[in-house]
Amino acid sequence: MGLMPPVSNSPTLQSDYDTLMTDAQKLIARKDKLEQDLKELEDVLTSAGVGMDTPLIDNEGFPRSELDIHTIRASRNMIYRLRNDHRDIMSEIEKILHRIHQVKKANDEATGTTTAPSTSSPSNTTSSTSASNMNPSTIIEGPVAYAIVNAVAPDSPAYAAGLRRNDHIIQFGDIDSTNHDRLQAINRLIVNMEEQELPVTVLRDGIQLQIIVTPRSGWGGRGTLGCHLLPL
Repeated sequence: MGLMPPVSNSPTLQSDYDTLMTDAQKLIARKDKLEQDLKELEDVLTSAGVGMDTPLIDNEGFPRSELDIHTIRASRNMIYRLRNDHRDIMSEIEKILHRIHQVKKANDEATGTTTAPSTSSPSNTTSSTSASNMNPSTIIEGPVAYAIVNAVAPDSPAYAAGLRRNDHIIQFGDIDSTNHDRLQAINRLIVNMEEQELPVTVLRDGIQLQIIVTPRSGWGGRGTLGCHLLPL
């Protein structure tokens, strides 16, 4: 006679979903804090009239007397470190969003429905976060994607913001499927919005994400975003 199978102690789908949502919210809060810290440090450089690559020595090789060299170098070093931290946390958020999507799909298959577990509604999930936050529980039902991210350069503003290859663009600033003008409207918008924040809504694995991109020159590659879009 065979042995009885052990009693499973694994969490239910509902518990999995609630735990993942809590973890996602914590990651998003950390992301927001990193972005705020980065903005404050970048403001320090802006107020000094320099960027990340502006020379700090004059033509004769001496430190520029009009600049606070120590503060600028310290700010730059911290920016590099925080950008790496931001890239890592965006990767963590991306992974947990995939897991949330998998749990939701498993729940739908188990229950024969298309509704996520009821105790963690999208409104509860996003009530304490800003518009720039990724919303891991919002499932697309109506908005139409009109472009796909074909490529994203490493270390580019687009990559740092969280855009990834194969993301479907739903909204880019105020540009949607009705007014993108074969994507030319996005190009015009980016040109006029350098160093300014642009909200972007994308669809990734059936989940709607809201991120903020900031076009900027001098990041080390082509263009001010470092990504390539194709129309759908």
